[in-house]
Amino acid sequence: MSWLKRLFDWMTSRVENSKIHKFFSRLSAKLSDVFHWLTDTSQKRWTVAFVCALVLSAICYVLDNQPYNKLEDSRLFYYLERPFQPKTKAYDTNVCFINISHDRQLVYVNPDDHDAGNTDITDRRKLLQFLRKIEDDSVKYKFIMMDIRFDRDLQTEYDDSLFHQIARMPNIVIAHHYYGEEDDQIADTVLRPFVGMSDYQIKGNLTNFSRYTFLQNKRPSLALKMYDDCLGQPTSIEQWGDIPVYFSDHHLCANAPMLYITGNIYSIMNLPAPEEDNDMTLFDYMASYPYYEDLGADFLLLDGRDWNADMDGRYIVVADFENDIHDTYVGKVPGAYITWMAFKYLVGGHHILSWTYIFLSVIGYMLIIYFLFYIDGVANKPEYKDNKVAQSLLSAVRWLGSVGLLYLVTFLFYRFFQMRFNITFPIMFITIVINFIIQISNKHEKSITTDGDPIAAVQ
Repeated sequence: MSWLKRLFDWMTSRVENSKIHKFFSRLSAKLSDVFHWLTDTSQKRWTVAFVCALVLSAICYVLDNQPYNKLEDSRLFYYLERPFQPKTKAYDTNVCFINISHDRQLVYVNPDDHDAGNTDITDRRKLLQFLRKIEDDSVKYKFIMMDIRFDRDLQTEYDDSLFHQIARMPNIVIAHHYYGEEDDQIADTVLRPFVGMSDYQIKGNLTNFSRYTFLQNKRPSLALKMYDDCLGQPTSIEQWGDIPVYFSDHHLCANAPMLYITGNIYSIMNLPAPEEDNDMTLFDYMASYPYYEDLGADFLLLDGRDWNADMDGRYIVVADFENDIHDTYVGKVPGAYITWMAFKYLVGGHHILSWTYIFLSVIGYMLIIYFLFYIDGVANKPEYKDNKVAQSLLSAVRWLGSVGLLYLVTFLFYRFFQMRFNITFPIMFITIVINFIIQISNKHEKSITTDGDPIAAVQ
């Protein structure tokens, strides 16, 4: 075994004399000196904690305004929501969901080259019939959201009539994708005033939906367009230059929040079975679940249906509820239902970051960071400094306590503000960066103490 010992000693010597080891030794000494200078008084500790909390809050705000979720497992909020979900759910009955997945028609992929083949799109003749029926029956709907795109290259004989029918109707919005600043992909320029962006950005392996972006490439999304048109106002969310800072009505706001998604939406033919001892009426039972009906079978071809009774005073959402599906933290959910949730989020004003929320978030981070400094101060007291058991316990309290407090803050903010935010980065910043600096500082302190006179060791 002597050769193993010689090999180990040689490797140890090489590491200790390497430039990398010397660099990290000097860095450790610098970090220790700076850390002790910044935290040698209670006033300094509070100041450093406050500054770190401001920086952390600003970084978290920027991360929370990215169109995709970074370093976050949104399933956390599924578990936070479960204990507080009512046993009997009721959804808002002021919306009518209409499914177009079974109403399709074939068109040429390239109208100038019929040999290129066909593709299926939403049946535009039925859409035209639907909108004309609403107009002819004087249906007093609140708003129509059509999560349907009308691209230039997909043409039918009903397009001109349909597009001018859309342009003639009040309170209506249609979906479109972002094709760049010089967008010439829309089927007819008459549709431009009614367009809302409907893009879900995916990056790398982040395939699950978690964040809905209200302002997409500085253009209003479908939900934001509908919200602003309902209030008769211009686009209410504005970006500050090219940086991810957003304002709404002069208030700081969230442009890409993690949405609160209440359950799912069902086909009217496939509603969950009622419980055996449930004495609800059919109307009450149907009002307990959001459901969609088919455009052709349940509206256009159903004789005797009273459209005024079914749609007066209601929002109308026309979309594909069976094929346009996204993975979310509550399971697979149709994109149009997510857009409806985003609209309700705006109506509830949850995108506005109140001064109370901003103040409490900074204070919450500041108290957690000060907690780390306080526990470190306790660990460095003479009665605990040389006690290995006390050092291990205090170190565990510092690491685990900071994580526990972060989850507690997340839970409280969710309950009182309905805000879902990125908790992974605060955990990394507080428990890894700050705890790492404290750990390095304490290790350096012990090394110069055990080597002999601290003053001589520094010289």
